[in-house]
Amino acid sequence: MRVWTTEDQLPQHQFSYWREVLCEAFVALDPVRKGAQPEPGFVGKVRSRPLGETMQTEIFSHAQFVNRRPEEIRRNPVACYFANFQVEGACVVRQDGRESMVGAGDFALVDSTRPYFLDMRGDWRILSFRIPRSQLQPKLASPRGATALGVSGAAGAGLVATAFAGSLDRLEEGLDPAAADGMSAALSSVIAAALGASLQSREQDRTEFRASVRRAIESYIAENLADPSLSPETIAARFRLSRRTLYALFEDSPDSVSGTIRSLRLDRTARDLARPGRSSVLDVALRWGFNDPAHFSRLFKRRFGVSPRDFAATAEPYAERRRG
Repeated sequence: MRVWTTEDQLPQHQFSYWREVLCEAFVALDPVRKGAQPEPGFVGKVRSRPLGETMQTEIFSHAQFVNRRPEEIRRNPVACYFANFQVEGACVVRQDGRESMVGAGDFALVDSTRPYFLDMRGDWRILSFRIPRSQLQPKLASPRGATALGVSGAAGAGLVATAFAGSLDRLEEGLDPAAADGMSAALSSVIAAALGASLQSREQDRTEFRASVRRAIESYIAENLADPSLSPETIAARFRLSRRTLYALFEDSPDSVSGTIRSLRLDRTARDLARPGRSSVLDVALRWGFNDPAHFSRLFKRRFGVSPRDFAATAEPYAERRRG
């Protein structure tokens, strides 16, 4: 992973360095600070790593305008798309005669072969994926109509895309090249699905897309385990799937949807019960969505072979020995 930060520069040089960073990490761009007479210091940080044919980049900075004008395109004629997932802050995106406001949790696509404009408002953080045009364009039903469209990550295909993108950011370094290529291709498929995939792409990517959706759902489950209302019904509603489709996504998995939720919750309770200075067994169970203590105890004993109370009692001396 490569990291750039303005912190290593003198304040009067930070923004000029930032301009160089954006051009090196992305494509030739023309960033402009907001305000008539800005302060000399400027904060910005970029970390980037390859993911197969895709380049994955996280970028954090202050308010600014970012242009890719005809002169930057002529100087650096790179053919790619940037799928920008807004993590914090907001951005106005303009390209191909369209303008969209993209807020935290949403994303938009821009095409590097044509001029575009970004109005980054306030402090912001973006997870950006640089995708070869040759990989994504054939999957889009209307490539020209897919740019500068704000896609909500709140539900449906937009939620699948944002959840999947977030899961890629949590992958460890050193991913197998074949797996990285598969993740890159899957990302293109879920982005195309959210923006309008071509009929040919929908047929070709069916298996790939199903795997991406399931991965996104598994990430969503892991992030929402503490919610006692988490269930196949609420997940299906959030992803705008029928329950039949949701169940079918987990057909070749060792656990069903409900089984996945239950298994992960039990793992979290075991982790918490093994910690020094833990809460009571009841508090731990409630924290991870188990509202019936007797039912929780039966499930825990079936999974780990002992009751939650005995598990905690056994873990405490072990933790003391490790500290000693």
